[in-house]
Amino acid sequence: IVVAGYTVLTTTNKATISNERAVGTQQNIRVAMELIARDIKQAGFGLPMAPNTPVGGTAGNCATGATGTTAAAIRPVDNNSAIPLNAVNDTGADTISLVVPRTNPTNGGIPGWVLASAVPSGGAGSFTTITLTATAVTEMQNEGMQNGSGAYVSLGGVVTVPVTSSTGATITLGNPTYAPINFSAGTQVYLLQCVTYQVATGAANCDSAGPCLTRTVDSGTAPTITTSLVDGVEDLQFAYACDGCNGTINSGIPNGVIDDFNGNNTFDVADFQTNRVWAFGTFDPATIRLAQINIVARQTAIDQGTGEGIQSGALSQPLQVSDHLPSNDAGYAAATYQSFRRRFLTRTVDTRNLQ
Repeated sequence: IVVAGYTVLTTTNKATISNERAVGTQQNIRVAMELIARDIKQAGFGLPMAPNTPVGGTAGNCATGATGTTAAAIRPVDNNSAIPLNAVNDTGADTISLVVPRTNPTNGGIPGWVLASAVPSGGAGSFTTITLTATAVTEMQNEGMQNGSGAYVSLGGVVTVPVTSSTGATITLGNPTYAPINFSAGTQVYLLQCVTYQVATGAANCDSAGPCLTRTVDSGTAPTITTSLVDGVEDLQFAYACDGCNGTINSGIPNGVIDDFNGNNTFDVADFQTNRVWAFGTFDPATIRLAQINIVARQTAIDQGTGEGIQSGALSQPLQVSDHLPSNDAGYAAATYQSFRRRFLTRTVDTRNLQ
Protein backbone atom coordinates (compact mmCIF):
# COMPACT_ATOMS: atom_id res chain seq x y z
CA ILE A 1 0.00 0.00 0.00
CA VAL A 2 2.83 2.39 0.88
CA VAL A 3 4.65 1.63 -2.41
CA ALA A 4 1.46 2.11 -4.42
CA GLY A 5 0.70 5.37 -2.63
CA TYR A 6 4.23 6.62 -3.19
CA THR A 7 3.98 5.80 -6.89
CA VAL A 8 0.73 7.72 -7.23
CA LEU A 9 2.20 10.67 -5.29
CA THR A 10 5.37 10.72 -7.40
CA THR A 11 3.48 10.48 -10.68
CA THR A 12 1.04 13.21 -9.70
CA ASN A 13 3.78 15.53 -8.51
CA LYS A 14 5.85 15.11 -11.67
CA ALA A 15 2.78 15.57 -13.87
CA THR A 16 1.99 18.81 -12.05
CA ILE A 17 5.55 20.08 -12.47
CA SER A 18 5.55 19.10 -16.15
CA ASN A 19 2.28 20.93 -16.79
CA GLU A 20 3.47 24.05 -14.96
CA ARG A 21 6.66 24.14 -17.03
CA ALA A 22 4.69 23.68 -20.25
CA VAL A 23 2.38 26.54 -19.32
CA GLY A 24 5.38 28.72 -18.37
CA THR A 25 7.04 28.00 -21.71
CA GLN A 26 3.86 28.93 -23.56
CA GLN A 27 3.62 32.20 -21.62
CA ASN A 28 7.28 33.01 -22.26
CA ILE A 29 7.02 32.55 -26.01
CA ARG A 30 3.92 34.73 -26.22
CA VAL A 31 5.63 37.51 -24.24
CA ALA A 32 8.66 37.33 -26.52
CA MET A 33 6.44 37.54 -29.61
CA GLU A 34 4.53 40.57 -28.31
CA LEU A 35 7.73 42.47 -27.50
CA ILE A 36 9.34 41.91 -30.90
CA ALA A 37 6.12 42.44 -32.90
CA ARG A 38 5.45 45.75 -31.10
CA ASP A 39 8.83 47.18 -32.03
CA ILE A 40 8.64 45.97 -35.64
CA LYS A 41 5.30 47.77 -36.00
CA GLN A 42 6.86 51.00 -34.69
CA ALA A 43 10.11 50.83 -36.68
CA GLY A 44 10.86 53.91 -38.75
CA PHE A 45 9.74 57.40 -37.65
CA GLY A 46 11.11 59.32 -40.62
CA LEU A 47 14.76 58.34 -40.62
CA PRO A 48 17.32 60.74 -42.11
CA MET A 49 18.54 60.06 -45.62
CA ALA A 50 22.03 58.68 -46.25
CA PRO A 51 24.81 59.53 -45.58
CA ASN A 52 23.67 61.12 -42.30
CA THR A 53 24.80 59.54 -39.05
CA PRO A 54 22.41 56.76 -38.00
CA VAL A 55 20.24 56.71 -34.93
CA GLY A 56 22.29 55.36 -32.05
CA GLY A 57 25.53 56.91 -33.29
CA THR A 58 28.01 55.38 -35.70
CA ALA A 59 28.41 52.33 -33.44
CA GLY A 60 24.70 51.56 -33.35
CA ASN A 61 23.56 48.17 -34.61
CA CYS A 62 21.07 49.92 -36.90
CA ALA A 63 23.98 51.25 -38.97
CA THR A 64 24.46 49.51 -42.32
CA GLY A 65 26.63 49.93 -45.36
CA ALA A 66 30.37 49.66 -45.86
CA THR A 67 31.13 52.73 -43.75
CA GLY A 68 28.44 52.15 -41.16
CA THR A 69 26.98 55.60 -41.73
CA THR A 70 23.52 54.79 -43.01
CA ALA A 71 20.60 54.02 -40.71
CA ALA A 72 18.00 51.35 -41.41
CA ALA A 73 14.62 51.30 -39.70
CA ILE A 74 14.85 47.50 -39.85
CA ARG A 75 18.23 45.84 -40.09
CA PRO A 76 17.95 42.07 -40.54
CA VAL A 77 20.99 39.95 -39.74
CA ASP A 78 20.66 36.37 -40.94
CA ASN A 79 22.97 34.22 -38.85
CA ASN A 80 24.53 32.26 -41.69
CA SER A 81 28.29 32.07 -42.10
CA ALA A 82 27.89 30.50 -45.54
CA ILE A 83 26.13 33.36 -47.38
CA PRO A 84 25.79 33.72 -50.39
CA LEU A 85 22.86 31.53 -51.03
CA ASN A 86 24.45 28.14 -51.63
CA ALA A 87 23.72 27.14 -48.02
CA VAL A 88 20.38 25.87 -46.79
CA ASN A 89 20.88 26.11 -43.07
CA ASP A 90 21.59 28.84 -40.57
CA THR A 91 24.20 28.39 -37.89
CA GLY A 92 21.92 29.61 -35.14
CA ALA A 93 19.34 32.23 -34.22
CA ASP A 94 18.86 35.35 -36.35
CA THR A 95 19.19 38.93 -35.06
CA ILE A 96 17.07 41.99 -35.80
CA SER A 97 17.80 45.68 -35.10
CA LEU A 98 15.06 48.32 -35.18
CA VAL A 99 14.81 52.09 -34.89
CA VAL A 100 11.98 52.81 -32.43
CA PRO A 101 11.01 55.60 -30.02
CA ARG A 102 12.50 55.59 -26.55
CA THR A 103 9.98 54.96 -23.79
CA ASN A 104 9.52 57.81 -21.32
CA PRO A 105 9.77 56.11 -17.90
CA THR A 106 8.49 59.22 -16.11
CA ASN A 107 5.22 59.18 -18.05
CA GLY A 108 3.96 55.72 -17.30
CA GLY A 109 6.12 54.14 -20.01
CA ILE A 110 4.43 56.10 -22.83
CA PRO A 111 6.86 56.93 -25.65
CA GLY A 112 7.70 60.55 -26.25
CA TRP A 113 7.77 63.98 -24.66
CA VAL A 114 5.82 67.06 -25.84
CA LEU A 115 6.43 70.56 -27.23
CA ALA A 116 5.75 73.40 -24.79
CA SER A 117 5.20 75.91 -27.60
CA ALA A 118 4.40 75.78 -31.30
CA VAL A 119 7.12 75.83 -33.99
CA PRO A 120 7.78 77.83 -36.02
CA SER A 121 6.55 80.84 -34.07
CA GLY A 122 5.62 84.31 -35.29
CA GLY A 123 5.19 83.21 -38.89
CA ALA A 124 8.85 82.31 -39.34
CA GLY A 125 9.63 80.25 -42.40
CA SER A 126 11.86 77.74 -40.62
CA PHE A 127 13.05 76.69 -37.18
CA THR A 128 16.19 75.13 -35.70
CA THR A 129 15.20 74.99 -32.02
CA ILE A 130 12.30 73.48 -30.12
CA THR A 131 11.11 74.13 -26.56
CA LEU A 132 9.82 71.24 -24.49
CA THR A 133 8.10 71.02 -21.13
CA ALA A 134 10.13 71.82 -18.00
CA THR A 135 11.90 68.53 -17.27
CA ALA A 136 11.72 66.92 -20.71
CA VAL A 137 15.28 67.69 -21.88
CA THR A 138 16.80 66.42 -18.63
CA GLU A 139 14.72 63.25 -18.87
CA MET A 140 15.81 62.72 -22.48
CA GLN A 141 19.45 63.21 -21.50
CA ASN A 142 18.99 60.64 -18.74
CA GLU A 143 17.69 58.27 -21.40
CA GLY A 144 20.84 58.59 -23.51
CA MET A 145 20.47 61.76 -25.60
CA GLN A 146 23.86 63.44 -25.80
CA ASN A 147 24.93 66.51 -27.75
CA GLY A 148 26.56 65.63 -31.06
CA SER A 149 26.21 61.93 -30.27
CA GLY A 150 24.21 60.96 -33.33
CA ALA A 151 21.04 61.06 -31.27
CA TYR A 152 17.90 61.86 -33.27
CA VAL A 153 14.52 63.23 -32.28
CA SER A 154 11.31 62.88 -34.28
CA LEU A 155 8.61 65.57 -34.16
CA GLY A 156 5.28 63.81 -34.24
CA GLY A 157 6.79 60.98 -36.29
CA VAL A 158 6.87 63.41 -39.25
CA VAL A 159 10.26 65.16 -39.17
CA THR A 160 13.39 63.48 -37.83
CA VAL A 161 16.51 65.56 -37.13
CA PRO A 162 19.81 65.19 -35.24
CA VAL A 163 20.44 66.92 -31.93
CA THR A 164 23.22 69.53 -31.94
CA SER A 165 22.86 70.76 -28.35
CA SER A 166 20.37 70.78 -25.51
CA THR A 167 20.09 72.91 -22.42
CA GLY A 168 17.30 73.89 -20.07
CA ALA A 169 14.08 73.17 -21.95
CA THR A 170 15.53 73.83 -25.42
CA ILE A 171 16.93 71.48 -28.05
CA THR A 172 18.93 72.85 -30.97
CA LEU A 173 18.46 70.80 -34.12
CA GLY A 174 21.14 69.96 -36.64
CA ASN A 175 18.96 70.62 -39.69
CA PRO A 176 16.45 73.47 -40.19
CA THR A 177 12.82 72.59 -40.84
CA TYR A 178 10.98 74.75 -43.35
CA ALA A 179 7.38 75.83 -43.94
CA PRO A 180 4.72 74.70 -44.55
CA ILE A 181 5.57 72.15 -41.87
CA ASN A 182 4.55 73.39 -38.41
CA PHE A 183 3.80 71.77 -35.10
CA SER A 184 1.45 72.92 -32.37
CA ALA A 185 2.11 72.89 -28.64
CA GLY A 186 1.56 69.40 -27.25
CA THR A 187 3.05 67.62 -30.30
CA GLN A 188 4.91 64.51 -29.20
CA VAL A 189 8.70 64.54 -29.51
CA TYR A 190 10.30 61.12 -29.70
CA LEU A 191 13.89 60.29 -28.80
CA LEU A 192 14.83 57.56 -31.23
CA GLN A 193 16.91 54.55 -30.33
CA CYS A 194 18.27 51.43 -31.96
CA VAL A 195 17.14 48.20 -30.28
CA THR A 196 18.54 44.77 -31.10
CA TYR A 197 16.84 41.47 -30.30
CA GLN A 198 18.94 38.32 -30.15
CA VAL A 199 19.24 34.99 -28.36
CA ALA A 200 21.90 34.68 -25.66
CA THR A 201 23.13 31.81 -23.49
CA GLY A 202 24.84 31.45 -20.15
CA ALA A 203 24.16 32.83 -16.68
CA ALA A 204 26.19 35.96 -17.44
CA ASN A 205 23.66 37.01 -20.11
CA CYS A 206 20.42 35.44 -18.85
CA ASP A 207 18.60 35.32 -15.54
CA SER A 208 19.09 31.54 -15.62
CA ALA A 209 21.62 29.32 -17.35
CA GLY A 210 19.91 30.25 -20.59
CA PRO A 211 19.05 30.44 -23.34
CA CYS A 212 17.09 33.69 -23.27
CA LEU A 213 15.88 36.60 -25.41
CA THR A 214 17.84 39.82 -24.88
CA ARG A 215 17.18 43.42 -25.97
CA THR A 216 20.07 45.85 -26.44
CA VAL A 217 19.30 49.59 -26.45
CA ASP A 218 21.55 52.21 -28.09
CA SER A 219 20.36 55.83 -28.17
CA GLY A 220 23.65 57.67 -28.61
CA THR A 221 27.23 57.48 -27.41
CA ALA A 222 26.01 56.59 -23.93
CA PRO A 223 26.82 52.98 -23.00
CA THR A 224 24.47 50.45 -24.53
CA ILE A 225 22.16 48.60 -22.18
CA THR A 226 21.39 44.90 -22.68
CA THR A 227 18.48 43.38 -20.78
CA SER A 228 17.52 39.74 -20.45
CA LEU A 229 13.80 39.73 -21.26
CA VAL A 230 12.46 36.19 -21.56
CA ASP A 231 13.97 32.91 -20.36
CA GLY A 232 13.86 29.79 -22.49
CA VAL A 233 13.89 31.42 -25.96
CA GLU A 234 16.42 29.38 -27.91
CA ASP A 235 15.70 30.16 -31.57
CA LEU A 236 14.68 33.30 -33.43
CA GLN A 237 14.19 33.20 -37.21
CA PHE A 238 12.96 35.99 -39.48
CA ALA A 239 11.75 36.09 -43.08
CA TYR A 240 10.85 39.26 -44.95
CA ALA A 241 8.52 40.23 -47.79
CA CYS A 242 9.56 43.31 -49.74
CA ASP A 243 8.34 45.70 -52.40
CA GLY A 244 11.16 46.76 -54.74
CA CYS A 245 14.05 44.66 -53.43
CA ASN A 246 14.14 42.40 -56.53
CA GLY A 247 15.53 44.24 -59.56
CA THR A 248 14.00 41.73 -61.95
CA ILE A 249 10.45 42.48 -60.73
CA ASN A 250 9.02 45.77 -62.02
CA SER A 251 12.63 46.93 -62.53
CA GLY A 252 13.03 47.07 -58.76
CA ILE A 253 10.55 49.95 -58.50
CA PRO A 254 8.12 49.75 -55.54
CA ASN A 255 4.51 49.54 -56.75
CA GLY A 256 2.54 48.75 -53.60
CA VAL A 257 2.61 45.00 -54.25
CA ILE A 258 4.85 42.45 -52.52
CA ASP A 259 7.53 41.19 -54.94
CA ASP A 260 6.38 37.89 -56.45
CA PHE A 261 9.61 35.87 -56.31
CA ASN A 262 8.21 32.62 -57.71
CA GLY A 263 6.18 34.37 -60.42
CA ASN A 264 2.88 32.62 -59.69
CA ASN A 265 0.88 35.87 -59.34
CA THR A 266 -0.06 34.86 -55.77
CA PHE A 267 1.31 36.04 -52.47
CA ASP A 268 2.57 32.92 -50.71
CA VAL A 269 5.34 31.67 -48.43
CA ALA A 270 7.87 31.64 -51.30
CA ASP A 271 7.70 35.43 -51.41
CA PHE A 272 9.23 35.67 -47.93
CA GLN A 273 13.01 35.97 -48.13
CA THR A 274 15.57 34.59 -45.74
CA ASN A 275 19.31 33.91 -46.09
CA ARG A 276 19.69 37.37 -47.60
CA VAL A 277 22.26 40.06 -46.97
CA TRP A 278 20.05 43.11 -46.56
CA ALA A 279 22.03 46.23 -47.43
CA PHE A 280 21.66 49.40 -49.44
CA GLY A 281 22.24 48.82 -53.14
CA THR A 282 21.34 45.12 -52.99
CA PHE A 283 18.37 43.99 -50.91
CA ASP A 284 17.52 47.39 -49.50
CA PRO A 285 16.03 47.00 -45.98
CA ALA A 286 13.85 50.07 -46.68
CA THR A 287 11.81 47.91 -49.08
CA ILE A 288 10.70 45.48 -46.33
CA ARG A 289 6.92 45.56 -45.91
CA LEU A 290 6.17 42.38 -43.93
CA ALA A 291 8.24 40.56 -41.33
CA GLN A 292 7.57 36.95 -40.40
CA ILE A 293 8.68 36.20 -36.83
CA ASN A 294 9.41 32.60 -35.81
CA ILE A 295 10.24 31.85 -32.17
CA VAL A 296 11.10 28.58 -30.43
CA ALA A 297 11.09 28.44 -26.63
CA ARG A 298 11.99 25.50 -24.42
CA GLN A 299 11.40 24.67 -20.79
CA THR A 300 13.90 26.24 -18.44
CA ALA A 301 14.69 22.87 -16.79
CA ILE A 302 14.88 19.28 -17.96
CA ASP A 303 11.56 17.51 -17.62
CA GLN A 304 11.63 14.51 -15.29
CA GLY A 305 8.65 12.85 -16.92
CA THR A 306 5.79 11.29 -14.99
CA GLY A 307 7.25 7.95 -13.98
CA GLU A 308 9.57 7.00 -11.14
CA GLY A 309 12.66 7.47 -13.30
CA ILE A 310 14.73 10.64 -13.22
CA GLN A 311 14.21 11.54 -16.89
CA SER A 312 11.58 10.75 -19.46
CA GLY A 313 13.83 10.22 -22.48
CA ALA A 314 13.47 11.94 -25.84
CA LEU A 315 10.78 14.60 -25.57
CA SER A 316 11.32 16.44 -28.86
CA GLN A 317 13.11 15.90 -32.14
CA PRO A 318 15.12 18.67 -33.86
CA LEU A 319 12.61 21.35 -34.87
CA GLN A 320 13.40 23.04 -38.18
CA VAL A 321 12.21 26.64 -38.28
CA SER A 322 12.55 28.53 -41.56
CA ASP A 323 16.12 27.79 -42.75
CA HIS A 324 17.48 26.65 -39.40
CA LEU A 325 17.79 22.99 -38.38
CA PRO A 326 19.43 22.73 -34.93
CA SER A 327 20.87 19.25 -35.55
CA ASN A 328 23.22 20.82 -38.13
CA ASP A 329 24.65 23.29 -35.62
CA ALA A 330 28.15 22.84 -34.27
CA GLY A 331 28.06 21.28 -30.80
CA TYR A 332 24.58 19.80 -31.20
CA ALA A 333 24.00 17.04 -28.64
CA ALA A 334 20.90 14.97 -29.28
CA ALA A 335 20.57 13.71 -25.70
CA THR A 336 20.58 17.24 -24.29
CA TYR A 337 18.37 18.76 -26.99
CA GLN A 338 15.72 16.04 -26.73
CA SER A 339 15.42 16.37 -22.93
CA PHE A 340 13.38 19.58 -23.22
CA ARG A 341 9.83 20.16 -24.36
CA ARG A 342 9.41 23.09 -26.76
CA ARG A 343 6.80 25.47 -28.10
CA PHE A 344 6.82 27.18 -31.50
CA LEU A 345 5.03 30.41 -32.42
CA THR A 346 4.94 32.34 -35.70
CA ARG A 347 3.41 35.67 -36.68
CA THR A 348 3.51 37.99 -39.69
CA VAL A 349 3.75 41.71 -38.88
CA ASP A 350 3.03 44.72 -41.09
CA THR A 351 5.89 47.25 -40.89
CA ARG A 352 3.43 50.13 -40.77
CA ASN A 353 5.79 52.98 -39.86
CA LEU A 354 8.51 52.36 -42.43
CA GLN A 355 9.07 55.27 -44.80
